[in-house]
Amino acid sequence: MKTTAHTIVTDIACLKEKFNVLVICGHHNKTLAEHITLESYAMRAYPYLWVFDERFFLRHAKTLSDETVAILPEHLRSFLENSDVIIWLSQFDELEKFPAHARNAIISFWDHVYESIKAKPRLFVNLLSSECIESMGIKYKNYLQAFAKAVTVDYKKLGEVGNAFASKLNGKSLVHVYDVKGTDLTFKIDRRYVGVEGGSLKDCFLSGKECEVDVPAGEVFVAPIETSASGVLTVEEFRDYNIKNLELHFEKGKIVSFNAQKGSKIFGELLNKAEGEKDRIAEFGIGTNYGMKLTGYRIYDEKALGTAHIAIGNNIHLGGVNEASIHWDFVLYSPNIEVDGVLLMKKGKIACK
Repeated sequence: MKTTAHTIVTDIACLKEKFNVLVICGHHNKTLAEHITLESYAMRAYPYLWVFDERFFLRHAKTLSDETVAILPEHLRSFLENSDVIIWLSQFDELEKFPAHARNAIISFWDHVYESIKAKPRLFVNLLSSECIESMGIKYKNYLQAFAKAVTVDYKKLGEVGNAFASKLNGKSLVHVYDVKGTDLTFKIDRRYVGVEGGSLKDCFLSGKECEVDVPAGEVFVAPIETSASGVLTVEEFRDYNIKNLELHFEKGKIVSFNAQKGSKIFGELLNKAEGEKDRIAEFGIGTNYGMKLTGYRIYDEKALGTAHIAIGNNIHLGGVNEASIHWDFVLYSPNIEVDGVLLMKKGKIACK
């Protein structure tokens, strides 16, 4: 964890002397947050560690006023706005245990926090609790090892891999994704913006770009033309909800039917609860992180070199026009990808140099 924290502070956050650094975490990832704080001190920055005590709010959910909990006080807003860099580890662990009213109030509070820092250079570190990871049937030790290896990569090389993929998508029109599992999907990108997640805040400090970076990082992404997707997307697993072998059928960009070997009813209920353009194609992404080992956790697997992902739902943040309450990524593990008839990837291997 110490080595990983050092990489986060030096190579990803690119901290400098006298930077005001806010580190946010929950109890489940406090150890890494403490190492990040210590590494920040070693850089002669000014860190502050904010541990969100979810357990306190859970114990007192019945007595605390939802209206009060949801408010972001002005003194705290000022503190956030005067931070130079935000390193935000996942602060929730058991939010689903809260009564709905209390959960909504807490989420509202953190939405206000995000709004107050969205112009700041920030890292979002995806490190969940052992209970959460193991509930998805994933060994926590393997998950931690994958996290560490994916973080401690050469970020210059990571950027080069991303830029190489982006050059094959920029200015192109038609994408065809297919695999042996049954996926056979076409859609248009028609010269839309192609983003490269290089994994560092370096560009942010140099030019104001890339002010939000995921940790671990590594993908190239684009928002397809929202009415263009046609065909079938076959998803082996959607572990968050224990759904297996899910088939999504698209016409004119929208899901017109679906079925699953396991969890079809659950998927339907989740989709019904969502709002907005929830069932329309939102994103096409290609993983670029050569250090990421597959774990079964889709937020990690979509970053792994050799994978691709298709998302539905919101894509405003990617330059698209879909507004929705969800953004779900579905990972393909050995895809074939053709761009304007040129083979870019074959069975998860780069085919076009």
